Amino acid sequence: MPSNKVVLASVTTGLTMHRQSVKTVVLLAIAFIAASTTLNCGQSAAAEPELRIGIIGLDTSHVLHFTKLINGGSLPEGAGCRITAAYPQGSRDIESSVSRVPGYVQQLSDMNVEIVDSIDALLQRVDAVLLETNDGRPHLEQALPVLRARKPLFVDKPMAASVADVLAMFEAAKHYQTPIFSTSALRYGAGTAAVYGGSIGKVLGCDTFSPCGLEKTHPDLSWYGIHGVESLFTIMGTGCQTVSRSSTEGSELAVGVWEGGRIGSYRGMRVGAQQYGGMAFGDSGNQAVGGYDGYEPLVVDILKFFRGGDSPVSQQETIEVFAFIEAADESKRLGGRPVALAKVIAEAQIEAEQKRSW
Repeated sequence: MPSNKVVLASVTTGLTMHRQSVKTVVLLAIAFIAASTTLNCGQSAAAEPELRIGIIGLDTSHVLHFTKLINGGSLPEGAGCRITAAYPQGSRDIESSVSRVPGYVQQLSDMNVEIVDSIDALLQRVDAVLLETNDGRPHLEQALPVLRARKPLFVDKPMAASVADVLAMFEAAKHYQTPIFSTSALRYGAGTAAVYGGSIGKVLGCDTFSPCGLEKTHPDLSWYGIHGVESLFTIMGTGCQTVSRSSTEGSELAVGVWEGGRIGSYRGMRVGAQQYGGMAFGDSGNQAVGGYDGYEPLVVDILKFFRGGDSPVSQQETIEVFAFIEAADESKRLGGRPVALAKVIAEAQIEAEQKRSW
């Protein structure tokens, strides 16, 4: 029979071996977890490759705001995204735009954005493009090489200076199978977004207002008025049938009639307080809309779109925004008579066909 000392030694040895086994198992488990975490991080990084974004047109302050938001690291949606290159040429003859270019070139250079001398050079360096030229007239010309290169494209307001160019851009995007969208940041105001999300139930009508400076090279409501018109269409949606307009030296009033008899209006101001706002009317309440709440929500949607997300604005709605603007000009020429959007779009479609180069 073994002695007590022998038994004690055997037990001690067994406990030591057990502890070592447990320690080994724990260490192996920690190593496995660490390896799994590293693998998962690597897979996550691989799922979101770097997205290099380019800018066309450095004649608007939007290029500074967008670059700071995207490159600054404050947006979770901006992880892996960076504005890396820019082509400066914007408007060629609107002095308020042309004069801004040198200053914005310098400021973007200071943010480590490469300045290139052509759109082709830009496209060799980026995966997606922000078309920021303040002047809507050259947008079609500037957009075509981007669409041909199949780079996702955001076109800042105004998308174009005519309905025909808007239609041509969408047709080119369809032909080249390249995603494109355009909007004003005013679409993302907190009140506007709330009503869009159903806060007042079914929308019965809406009135919006905004500054409405004029630029002789563009339809009257497309330069600054487009901000208020975008807010109006965000609330009312598509289906506007006619527009009638009253105009004086200091203000504009464009009244649209939608399907079902709903009425929406836009008031543009050139005197008095230069503010953004409006009121939406619903079957369960009314709510203030049309305010400006910064660029961040727009930039977030742009980044999601560049990563393969859907356009946050339908092409039909964008077409109607510009048809509303052109119909308002035609109504002014006709002394305030209502003008049908369908007529404006049909005429623009003929002109758009003549612009085809693809």
